[in-house]
Amino acid sequence: MLENAENSRFQLQQEKEAEDESQRKGTVYDDVFRTMIDKMPHLIIPLINQVFSKQYPDLESVTALQNEHLEVMEGKVITDSYLKIADKYYHVECQSNPDGTMAIRMIEYDFLIALKHAEKAGYEYTIDYPHSCVLYLRYTDHTPDFLVVHMKFPNGVMVDYQTPIIKVGQYGLEEIFRKRLFFFLPYYIMRYEAVLQEIEENEEKLQNLLEEYRHIYQELGVLRDQYQISDYDFTELKQLIEAVISHLASGKVRIQKGIRDMGGKVLEFEHDILMRQSEEKGEARELVKNVESIMRTLKLSLEKACEVMETTVGDYMEAKLLILDQEKI
Repeated sequence: MLENAENSRFQLQQEKEAEDESQRKGTVYDDVFRTMIDKMPHLIIPLINQVFSKQYPDLESVTALQNEHLEVMEGKVITDSYLKIADKYYHVECQSNPDGTMAIRMIEYDFLIALKHAEKAGYEYTIDYPHSCVLYLRYTDHTPDFLVVHMKFPNGVMVDYQTPIIKVGQYGLEEIFRKRLFFFLPYYIMRYEAVLQEIEENEEKLQNLLEEYRHIYQELGVLRDQYQISDYDFTELKQLIEAVISHLASGKVRIQKGIRDMGGKVLEFEHDILMRQSEEKGEARELVKNVESIMRTLKLSLEKACEVMETTVGDYMEAKLLILDQEKI
């Protein structure tokens, strides 16, 4: 029995070391996560509100504390996000692949964070654990909703330490935009990971996928036009979306090209279109006014007046129609 316990501890240690090595190397998913935390920490607020039933406003200040406030332990440091919002601390991890050590690592990290902010009163201390959760980018039907560690104290008291698991793929586009969970958008493609080859080879399924990404870009564009997200947020999210697609759909040329080309095309949104139409209308009015002025002043035919203006009768007629069409609107 003792030998079994030792073997279990040895196996757990091996799993932890393998996971630590994986964390040190990092993945595109980790890079995308940390980019959002570092460059757009405000995007985490709706996620915190969703998971922990908070009501922080979108403009609430977020301090990304990361690792600089934590001690090095056993040659490694805590990764992913360690945040302060208002007077509360939060710890969010991102897992691309479920593993058997995450529950232990979460309580280990959370304990370090709690110790960092321990409050002393006489000979007594109070430690306040952070709110923590784990984003699971991949999961199965057997993945639980919580990571659980049964903590048994010497006095016989047992406490279950539970960490919520957020299964990113369970959130559809309507819910993502309604709840402003833009943090999930770069990982949206992962719900199709098992069928990407099929999508690549099937025109109908490819078009359905492209339509979803067209919707994503259009919705982000509307939010940008309404100043609900910044131009920087829009551009950065688009790049992160394409980074994950480039990695996950490596070799899937039609998928990558379709989404990349679409991303370029949809940069023109409603206010861009209106501005362009206004410019076109102004140019059309100027052309028609000049041609007709020459016709009246020099008593020239339309063809001759167009020659003087170095344009064609066809261009003049198109400009005239454009003015008439827009005056009807």
